[in-house]
Amino acid sequence: MTQSNLEFLQSLINVDSTNPPANENNVVQLFKQRCASRSIPCNITNLSDNRSNFSVTLKSNQPNASKLILSGHTDTVKIGAQKWDYDPFKGDIDHGKLYGRGTTDMKSGLAALYLALESLIEEKCELKKDIEFLATAGEEVDSIGAEHYVKNTNMDNVAAIIIAEPTTEKVAIGHKGALWIEVTLTGKTAHGAMPEQGINAVEGINKVIQLINDLKEEWSEETAALGKSSISANMVNGGIQTNVIPDKCVLNVDIRTVTPNIHDKLYKQFNQRLNQLFSDRNAPKVSTKILLDRATILTDENTEIIQKALDTSKESEFTGMAYYTDGSVLNPHGSIPTLIYGPGIETLAHQPNEYVEIEAFERSIDFFKNLIKKYAT
Repeated sequence: MTQSNLEFLQSLINVDSTNPPANENNVVQLFKQRCASRSIPCNITNLSDNRSNFSVTLKSNQPNASKLILSGHTDTVKIGAQKWDYDPFKGDIDHGKLYGRGTTDMKSGLAALYLALESLIEEKCELKKDIEFLATAGEEVDSIGAEHYVKNTNMDNVAAIIIAEPTTEKVAIGHKGALWIEVTLTGKTAHGAMPEQGINAVEGINKVIQLINDLKEEWSEETAALGKSSISANMVNGGIQTNVIPDKCVLNVDIRTVTPNIHDKLYKQFNQRLNQLFSDRNAPKVSTKILLDRATILTDENTEIIQKALDTSKESEFTGMAYYTDGSVLNPHGSIPTLIYGPGIETLAHQPNEYVEIEAFERSIDFFKNLIKKYAT
């Protein structure tokens, strides 16, 4: 019996691909089986134990054609400790909503991209651009799949990227960037009764927090699509025991940017300010390292892929997303026009009782199919 679009999505939800350990190859095998049942060629790229990327390509009828990438990820975040009202891997349907981990973020968008391309392949649609469906591993942790793809693929002929992360069916022209920095202060231990004999790294971290508070204003930026930038001190770890002056304290800083290609500049400025703060001979030694660097993506609203998307959606306004995507890895310098559009509801991502509206999922298949036709013919 022919598997419906909804049944295919439910089968993806049935697979636990929470990351870590993800085991995305279990999801990939469902795509492989779907392709095999329809005699559609596909490609699996093994990354590590039970982890892989998956791709299907519809070749153009033109020589040296440029390429449109349809991008999504196969892993999800973990369930969390809070009890769900629905089994996160059963794919329950209630009042037109499909519940489960990954329904919104982002197996519904991933399935919709594939099903749109599948329909075009079965219709033997002739296009002027190559269309590649790319399902990557690891976006929720380290983007291992996207990084492998970029290292092994010539991106020069990529004309545009569509990423089906949740946008509640809104046309998004970009997302905020993320720069996570670990700050380490190294002091000197001493007896708690003789603090003057040591260098207190925990007390020193107060200066770093004050610097961050100052930078909230100094580095503040705002764009119409992406909103406001931010910087925050989000995790601190230090001290040995109550009666010992601590010689080490670590602070994690989360910077969210709305302007492309400024992370190197911000990191340099941050280090300069820290070195000024701890320049005295008896001050803790300061060091930093980047934990995560995900570029801001912001596509000109007048680019073809965005205008075609607005036309297809019958909308006149665009938006931007607060979260980051694999677009930061596939398009780190922002030179490739990138559209973010998906049936999922962004505020439900990573939440208990995550769901997608079934009608939104079905509409998104038609949206992607029509957009590909408009853009690539």
